[in-house]
Amino acid sequence: MEIDQLRDQICFCMELLVPELGDSSQLVDECLADARKSFRDSFICNFRPEAWAKITLIYHKHFLDTGCDVTVAEIFAEVVRDSIKSNRMDFLTMNLAQFKQYEIANLDQQPLSEKPALSLVKNKT
Repeated sequence: MEIDQLRDQICFCMELLVPELGDSSQLVDECLADARKSFRDSFICNFRPEAWAKITLIYHKHFLDTGCDVTVAEIFAEVVRDSIKSNRMDFLTMNLAQFKQYEIANLDQQPLSEKPALSLVKNKT
């Protein structure tokens, strides 16, 4: 998909999401222009128009709510940061559960059917 085609589809999605806005093409143009400062068109076009419509709404809502310019790149960075924290928590919890399973099996002197599949890797930073 080309960026112009994506833009048209985002505008259509915006009309479906928030019909009270009317013509949202200027909002979409501003959001895409900001995104293009940090991302290549090929990356931008990998996201569905529905996702860009929501990103456009968030991009403008936070500017209106705070008066501060939050870039699309900063929005993406925050989402990725949050996702990494959640995934790390899931990984650590699974590692803890497998460790406990291993301890219980050793206490019972029963052979463990499988060794824990995950191991904790500490990042040296």
